[in-house]
Amino acid sequence: MLKSIQLLLLWLCMGYGATAMAGQVTGLYSAEVPVAGQSVEQRTDGIRRAFARMLIKVTGNRTVPQRPELQEDIAQATRYVQQFRYRLGAGGASGRLLTVQFDSAAVQRLLRERRLPVWGGNRPSGLVWLGIESQGQRRVMRPELDAALVNAMTVTADQRGVPLILPLMDLEDQAAVQVADLWGDFEQNIRRASQRYMPDLIVTGRMTQISGRLWRVTWRLYHGDRTTSWGDEGGNLVDLAREGAQHVSDLLAERYAPVGGEANLSRIRLRVSGVTALAQYAGVGRLLQSQSSVVRADMIAVEPDAVIFELQVRGGIQVLEQGLSLGGVIEPVTDLPDAPQSLVEGVDLFYRMR
Repeated sequence: MLKSIQLLLLWLCMGYGATAMAGQVTGLYSAEVPVAGQSVEQRTDGIRRAFARMLIKVTGNRTVPQRPELQEDIAQATRYVQQFRYRLGAGGASGRLLTVQFDSAAVQRLLRERRLPVWGGNRPSGLVWLGIESQGQRRVMRPELDAALVNAMTVTADQRGVPLILPLMDLEDQAAVQVADLWGDFEQNIRRASQRYMPDLIVTGRMTQISGRLWRVTWRLYHGDRTTSWGDEGGNLVDLAREGAQHVSDLLAERYAPVGGEANLSRIRLRVSGVTALAQYAGVGRLLQSQSSVVRADMIAVEPDAVIFELQVRGGIQVLEQGLSLGGVIEPVTDLPDAPQSLVEGVDLFYRMR
């Protein structure tokens, strides 16, 4: 009887408030593009360009509009439109913008049919610390001094559907992060200073002026216990900042929504311990429902303080683990579980409530 009640409670909780996940990215299925006018031809062309931009956000892949299997779909983008509107941009009448909202369910069906990933709205947030060296002087990027760089990174991240955080650089930040921390890659200091923003990952950059027209930038991405580094050169700081945000988005898409990982489904059993309250049941249910890789989640066992799910997952166990690390709801268990062997047999992943 107790087990039946627990099953019913968890089923009810999973169906309640399923979209209230913290950190959800909105606007994935809409895009805005500039247009010259409001004629049918100009609107159709704008819808096609907006559709291509939207596909980049939803799949996480910036080259997806060039894929041959999508060319006919992009040409017929009007069939996926839910609504559209015009507004004036910064240039007045000469700067007209077209905003298009697309049918999310229809777009998802299309991408599944084309065996392309659908990256859900539960996405990692990234905090960016950027250092600038010019004429022998080093400093940390500040919003009031480097508005063009800030705008380039935030607009690019928004177009890719990646939540990007830029530090306030108030007195607390200025005391916590020094230029030497960025140039010395002092990871512990950087992580400590970043805690106030609670990001899922940290990006650092060092922009150095090599000559009058040449800049070199070195980027580093701290993501859990993984560190990735890369570099770039160019004559325009804004372009380098924009490309840095693009590359970060590329790296995250490869981890959370890999192209080619959608073809086959994997069966994965997940055990979550420490589930003793109604709110915890609901939190686990919402977390699983927010995972774009999870096609189906069936609860197959309930213990006094744990639940076991059988999941059908696209992209494999690594993509699932990446997604479960977001939201701060559960964390992996490295020691052996203390449940009866009959319950943990066949379990692939062991997690517990945070």
